[in-house]
Amino acid sequence: MKLVANWFTSLVLLLASFSSWSSDWQFNGFIGQGYVAADDTQFVVGEDDSTFNITEAAFAVSWKPIEHIRVASALSYRQWGSLAEGGVDFDYLFVEYSHQLGEGTLGIRGGRFKNETGFYSSTRDVPFTRPSIMLPQSIYSDYFRDAQLHIEGADLFGMHQIWNGALDWHVSVGKVDVTEDLDRNVMGSEKLGTFDSERYYSGDIEFQNDYLRLGFTYYDAEVSYLPSMDDYYFPGDIRLKNWVFSGQFRYLNFEFTAEYMTGDRLINGLVFPPMANELVDSSIGYYLDLRAYLPHEVELFVRFDKHIDDKDDADGKEYEATTGLPAYFAYTDDWTFGARWFLNNDWLLAAEYHLVEGASWVTPIVAPDPSTQSKHWSMFALQLSYRFQW
Repeated sequence: MKLVANWFTSLVLLLASFSSWSSDWQFNGFIGQGYVAADDTQFVVGEDDSTFNITEAAFAVSWKPIEHIRVASALSYRQWGSLAEGGVDFDYLFVEYSHQLGEGTLGIRGGRFKNETGFYSSTRDVPFTRPSIMLPQSIYSDYFRDAQLHIEGADLFGMHQIWNGALDWHVSVGKVDVTEDLDRNVMGSEKLGTFDSERYYSGDIEFQNDYLRLGFTYYDAEVSYLPSMDDYYFPGDIRLKNWVFSGQFRYLNFEFTAEYMTGDRLINGLVFPPMANELVDSSIGYYLDLRAYLPHEVELFVRFDKHIDDKDDADGKEYEATTGLPAYFAYTDDWTFGARWFLNNDWLLAAEYHLVEGASWVTPIVAPDPSTQSKHWSMFALQLSYRFQW
């Protein structure tokens, strides 16, 4: 948070310096309230069968004090059941310089910003810009979002008009902002120890026209772990090196989206003495989403989402033999059936039902509990959201 504080100070000084200049201001925000009910799991709902602690809100400001310079910031609140405790924080806070280059743009921003993994990472916390209440966990895992989402560093970006469409790209480097949510979701409790960011860098490129959207992302994120009680775990680190391939095709009132992720998760320490036996899992994840846009601003969709912790152990039998835990903690198959209704330009009502086999992304990841998590389980989610802009 020191870097955020420094950038906040810089923002205040910049506001004061340019207060007498002509400027371009934009304000927008949203608030969303949800409900989740689940059977045979404690994922999201905790020890209860349901929860209303699904609340999101944000207020964003964008300011152009002079040509080429933009200052942008957003305060956000997010409470996501047992996965994220409620709290107010900066969703992003950066200063950006951009310059027109032919029919495109080249720029750089510094501060706190969102990563660009896949189609939805940078807008995953806004109900109106994501495709469902719960994003596909194979690509956008909620339990590990802290180790990937908020980057504090620099981002070089560009946009170019080609082939009757637009090509966008980003190259980012920095560290991620880690909270106690990551401690709890990975280890089971923040009292057992704390995670801290080591580094993050990524590259993303995306092409889009009226019918087609294609994307490719590579990111490398590393967090370190320091236990508070040596009797349970060891110091160590978790490193993710992932490739994400994204595609979307739109025809008439239908839209088909698919994203595929493959890469390595390297764990050193945590459950073994550091360097004693580094654990490397080559995981894969993908989803297929078919969506229909109906009259009166209604969307219906069906999605299949699959995740495998280790592609060489797709059925989890080796995992079960090694850990003594059920094999279904090594994979997840999630069928989702959902609907979204834009009551008007500012209101959105969304509902979805998940029918799940497996629990590879159910928390806590390091110490899963078969007594509270079944092989077959289900979840229903409902959310009403309102947005504003002036």
